[in-house]
Amino acid sequence: MIKVMSKKLVRKAIEMIKKLAEEGLEDDDDEYDDDEEDSADTEGEDTKEESTEEDEADSEAAEEDEEEEEDYVDKYDTFWKNFGKSVKLGVIEDSSNRLKLAKLLRFYSTEDSEELTSLDEYISRMKDDQDTILYLSGDTMESIKKSPILQKYTKRGYEVLILDDPIDEFCFQHLSEYEKRKVKSIAKDDVSILDGTDELAKKKVQKLKEMYKPLTDWLKTHLGK
Repeated sequence: MIKVMSKKLVRKAIEMIKKLAEEGLEDDDDEYDDDEEDSADTEGEDTKEESTEEDEADSEAAEEDEEEEEDYVDKYDTFWKNFGKSVKLGVIEDSSNRLKLAKLLRFYSTEDSEELTSLDEYISRMKDDQDTILYLSGDTMESIKKSPILQKYTKRGYEVLILDDPIDEFCFQHLSEYEKRKVKSIAKDDVSILDGTDELAKKKVQKLKEMYKPLTDWLKTHLGK
């Protein structure tokens, strides 16, 4: 019974956090639109003073909506700053809820190093021929941005997630796939997303391989694998 309660509590907590992260202000916008329609129907002819007052009221309402939206966004940002590490630990430890928790993850990326982005937002910006979520980990944001590997991908227009927290890479090792997309570090040799995108580069690599074949053969003979 305690195990069942534990599962349900975790599931409920994830649903609440997901709601905090995704829920918009649609209800408030609908109410605002209804009020506008009602006011338009009740009076056919408005004086200039009345229309001016309505315009002022509309602008005030719009400002309030923007303030509410900013407050709403800040709520999840505040939550992430305080409990983001716990969500990452959940991805590592809780295999049954891993995909649900992955939707709550937030990272900086080469698209915007000031605003956090979700994996779903990253996927929405992926290239048509891209089937891999790319990331690069490091000690600090500055050191990652200066990486030659990162620059190679950004020059080709690929967005890369920036993982500057030590737990991030460990988290992604347990999240090898998300929404049918592979999740890989651009620092690893098995990332072949740039292969075949530049025929000239491939020819250069092949020429270099032939040029240095005597050296590589010698290294293989004396060093083995």
